Amino acid sequence: MQYLKVARFSKFGAYLIDEMKNEVLLPNRYITDEVIINSLVWVFVYSDSEDRLVAITTMPKGFVGDILSLEIIDIVENGAYLDLGIPKDLFMPSKNPSHLKIGQKVVIKLTLDKQNRLIARQNLASYLEKLNIHSKIKNVDILPFLKTDIGFNCVVNNKYFGVIHNNDINTKINIGDNIKGIIKKIRQDGKVDLGLVSNINLTKNIILDKLCSGVLKLNFDSSSKEIFEYLGISKKLFKSASNSLIKENKVKFIKDSNGKLVLHKI
Repeated sequence: MQYLKVARFSKFGAYLIDEMKNEVLLPNRYITDEVIINSLVWVFVYSDSEDRLVAITTMPKGFVGDILSLEIIDIVENGAYLDLGIPKDLFMPSKNPSHLKIGQKVVIKLTLDKQNRLIARQNLASYLEKLNIHSKIKNVDILPFLKTDIGFNCVVNNKYFGVIHNNDINTKINIGDNIKGIIKKIRQDGKVDLGLVSNINLTKNIILDKLCSGVLKLNFDSSSKEIFEYLGISKKLFKSASNSLIKENKVKFIKDSNGKLVLHKI
């Protein structure tokens, strides 16, 4: 985003200029009463579908250099188009677009192609840095971008490469989720082992949402697999959150018609 000065008007909109007197059109739909000759307008400039530079006042979801999660809105033979929050959809090349789905979230690096046009790149590992083994960073922002056999490959603080291992996942996570986490270990190669921050309030809300019907057919003897499949949380979190809700007098265990303990909303 940048400030550009209004130089003149046409039937198509206002022409803005930069310090080098280069012109770019701000279409009529973005013109307000405050847009007058010599006024400064805060705009985002991009190449439209005909490769013409256009200015808009809408804030895009990301800028060149950002790593972010975007939704697929169309799939074509050589890739997919993503919603960047501007009139022109963002192209993401792919050698195998058949594995993509409309509505799916993908994590990409927003960069420029050889023609200086915005483009999305998926090979994130090549863009991510290794963290210094002596780093004191502890709490981090995590963005999972690839599911593997051992867990999820993640972007850490929009810059570093990290991994959440399956045995450290205590709640359901998806590619493109923005998650709060911690650094458990920095390896000699600079890659980071990650852990998730347990949010007891979030877990309690998950349980209460599932209790809308009044009864949750789970108890402390339920298997970890059963709890995770139904609630998407670990058994340890389920027990902690349930005990907290019981103390708050929001839920209690009762016996159903078969004599099995079930969680009941008070």
